[in-house]
Amino acid sequence: MGNKPPLSLVYKEPMTRLSLIACLIAGSLWLAGPAAAEETPTGAALVAAGAGVSEADAARAEKFIRTKHNKVRAALRKPDTPKRAEDLTVLLGEFLDYERLTRLSLDKEWNKRSPRERQQFVSLLRQLVERQYQNNMESTLEYKVKWVGTEPIETGVKVKSSARSVRKKRQPPVAIDYSMSPAGEEWKVFDIFTDEVSLVKNYKRQFRRVIREEGWDGLIGRMEKKLKAEDELL
Repeated sequence: MGNKPPLSLVYKEPMTRLSLIACLIAGSLWLAGPAAAEETPTGAALVAAGAGVSEADAARAEKFIRTKHNKVRAALRKPDTPKRAEDLTVLLGEFLDYERLTRLSLDKEWNKRSPRERQQFVSLLRQLVERQYQNNMESTLEYKVKWVGTEPIETGVKVKSSARSVRKKRQPPVAIDYSMSPAGEEWKVFDIFTDEVSLVKNYKRQFRRVIREEGWDGLIGRMEKKLKAEDELL
């Protein structure tokens, strides 16, 4: 698996469903093997465990992510300029919880790191996630997105959507779900699922593997190298 070629960051041709899924769950380090769906409690099991939000809160969360999602798509349809890049950075920062995503992805390793190391890692992962999310959104601009409901999770709500190709109507839709928690008067996304595959858990597997084989410095080096490679493509 370590010899797999890196996934392309830019898709020029119409995408098949499988290549779209690969793009959406692509990890930052090109190390992940085939991603497996994670078993997560849902519905009645979560309510029984004391989780869940009110219907009104769930509706607010869905409205929030739909609004942000539409603004990102509208921005991506504008000419590619430095102003557009700045606008997208601001928009994504309004709803993606980079620090929590980082903590969850590093798992136990987070507590082993110094404040300086944490700050550096959050900054690197933020840049990688931001660029990957923009690429993913660009790859689905020709897809029709349908919002299909919500379900309670332990710390908030999962807002569910379905993306279907406008050009290839027989192609099955791709499920894209957002795990969200309240953040003051608004909401923050801390994980994204593509056909039930968690972005956080995909990152976690990769980070754990790199740290085990190359140490913390090896992980930082890989992330910096990928950002540099992307900069050279711009």
